[in-house]
Amino acid sequence: LGLNLPFCVVLAALASATAPASTMMTIRQTGAQGELVDTLLQVVALDDVVSLLAYSAAIAFALHSLTGRSSDPVGDLLVPTLGMLVLGSVCGLLLKWLLPATRTTDNRLILALGVLFAFCGVCDMLEVSPLLGCMSMGMVYINLTGDNLLFAQLASFSPPILLLFFVRSGLCFDLGALFSASPDGSGSLLTIGILYFFARIIGKYAGAWLGCRTAGLSQPVCRCLGLALIPQAGVSIGLAALCART
Repeated sequence: LGLNLPFCVVLAALASATAPASTMMTIRQTGAQGELVDTLLQVVALDDVVSLLAYSAAIAFALHSLTGRSSDPVGDLLVPTLGMLVLGSVCGLLLKWLLPATRTTDNRLILALGVLFAFCGVCDMLEVSPLLGCMSMGMVYINLTGDNLLFAQLASFSPPILLLFFVRSGLCFDLGALFSASPDGSGSLLTIGILYFFARIIGKYAGAWLGCRTAGLSQPVCRCLGLALIPQAGVSIGLAALCART
């Protein structure tokens, strides 16, 4: 469509993110089990990590392309990414120390939120995304403790925050912009959005099918895994908002 390359690279990185909440809810409601469910759970666990790394690389490339500065992949991508992983891991260790089994349920929730908000505050001071670090924090904590109770507590606390997040995103949505030309005049945003929608589905399905074939999985998994990876919501919206601010 003639769009500039930095925009296309960032959009491609956003397209890699997946939000299979609807698929997971379907699995939970139907009690589905088997090879497809096991494979989906493993793929979903890695998908957002890949998306966050891809976004970090894409936004660094876009900034270099638009500002004309010489590229410094170590300073602009590797150091912040590793720093967030390390800091998130340290916070995961801190959570393990602060949340022994003897803590009351209320105190566990308060301390967990305190560590989480403190970590996000540090990330804001450093002007880096907290998403990858938060994922690292949770990964370290669960593998050291095996404590699923904290996840259940945070899950019960999160709906109002998610609601505010989506309302805030909706307030920024201008319906008139769909029918206006893109910033470089190459086409309407509606046309770009429709093509993005179908191109992403084709890419997700083809990639999942190829990966399953390479891994030697069964034919039903090869056919269905790509469909389960199509939904897209929270992570993509968060990264898009972060990209707009950047």
